[in-house]
Amino acid sequence: MSEKWRKNGFTVVEILVAVALIATILSMVYGSYFATSRSAQVCQARIDMCDQGRTALDQMARQIRCAYAGTMAEDTDSRESGTQQRRIVQEGDASYFNGNPSAPNGEILRFVTTNGFVEAKEKPANGLSEMTYRFDRRAGVLSLGRERFIGTAKKAKARNWRPIAENIERVELEFFDGRQWLRRWDFGDKKNLPYAVRIEIGCEDKDNQRYDYGTVAYISCRKDRAETEIETLVSVNEQ
Repeated sequence: MSEKWRKNGFTVVEILVAVALIATILSMVYGSYFATSRSAQVCQARIDMCDQGRTALDQMARQIRCAYAGTMAEDTDSRESGTQQRRIVQEGDASYFNGNPSAPNGEILRFVTTNGFVEAKEKPANGLSEMTYRFDRRAGVLSLGRERFIGTAKKAKARNWRPIAENIERVELEFFDGRQWLRRWDFGDKKNLPYAVRIEIGCEDKDNQRYDYGTVAYISCRKDRAETEIETLVSVNEQ
């Protein structure tokens, strides 16, 4: 019986070899799974980064194209059964368009627009909306504050800020006045809207992979007056 058991059984060496082979196969399978999982995570992170960068850029451009500057503002007085009263906004009371990428308080862009959409699924906003974009350079967060425009600007602390993009490295803005691109735009000084706004957004993911997006948003009510000059200058600068 002893000799028969020895012939049909496994030696310690055979068992160790089998265990080593199984461990090798499992490590190979796990390594392949880990590499595939890591690759999928990196790919998804890059997709998310691209999506948020493009979404923020498209949103800003869409709202800027519908920028508005006028002399009348509507205000609703709830004490009079919802009737609307119109009041004249004196020149200087309302600042319809201001941009400064280097603003100390982070408010790089503020303007009035007829396009109050933030997301496609949202209902259209009635009347005019005041859009304020704030860029926190330390946190790398681009936020949006949207309020109903009533002719006067709200203080920064009174706005409801909504983060729209993270891991932002830079936000560059330039404003076309009909002859040249400017780094800042002050409606109180210019007394008008810019013809176009050039927007550049730079992002960086955890793997230090950079993504840069840019576009030129032509303001609809000004585009037809200097379209040729703008397109010529933009083409020269992009070459």
